Amino acid sequence: MVGKINENLMMKMLEFIPEGGISVHQIACKTGWDHRTIKKYIQLIVQVQSAPRIKMESVGFRVLVRKEK
Repeated sequence: MVGKINENLMMKMLEFIPEGGISVHQIACKTGWDHRTIKKYIQLIVQVQSAPRIKMESVGFRVLVRKEK
């Protein structure tokens, strides 16, 4: 389980990943971030990508969250 997520760090990290691929070590060298943090965030992204899509919608004052069909 990932602790507190830094959304800015995650989005910046995604910018460093080219289509041709890059190693976690290379990202760590380019960014100065800890390789364990990079690896955890990549693992989280992979899990989210394989999960069912989630839809969020406002109904009145409520925000409803559901899995898409």
